[in-house]
Amino acid sequence: MSFSYPVAIKFSEIDMVGVVFNSHYLTWCEDAKWAFLGQAGFGPAHFAAERGNALVRHAEIDWVASLQPHDRAEIRVSVERVGASSFTLRHEIWRAGEQPILTATLVITYVWVDSESGAKTDLAPALRRALAPA
Repeated sequence: MSFSYPVAIKFSEIDMVGVVFNSHYLTWCEDAKWAFLGQAGFGPAHFAAERGNALVRHAEIDWVASLQPHDRAEIRVSVERVGASSFTLRHEIWRAGEQPILTATLVITYVWVDSESGAKTDLAPALRRALAPA
């Protein structure tokens, strides 16, 4: 399953040398993750009802090119791996335009956690099926 999420770059998200602050990449990808999961029928309300949450276990950011304030970008989300209690998403951030440019890639592994106990637990079978590559 592949998915695209739009982002409008704000002046406050860029540092003095014209590079996005790393924390903003993670924020954008968190928003894209929730939109991606929501499209698959597993949005925040579903997780709240299931008493679970997908938390960041590991994140890698590979910067390629700068974004500027007022640029438009899209985050292309795809599933890299689905495990027993975790899944890994690839987030490619592309500057929008006539010739889109890859600006960064984030590979983030999320672990499924029971919201009440805080303990790692297995992914629900329905979520695992929804995330499975076609």
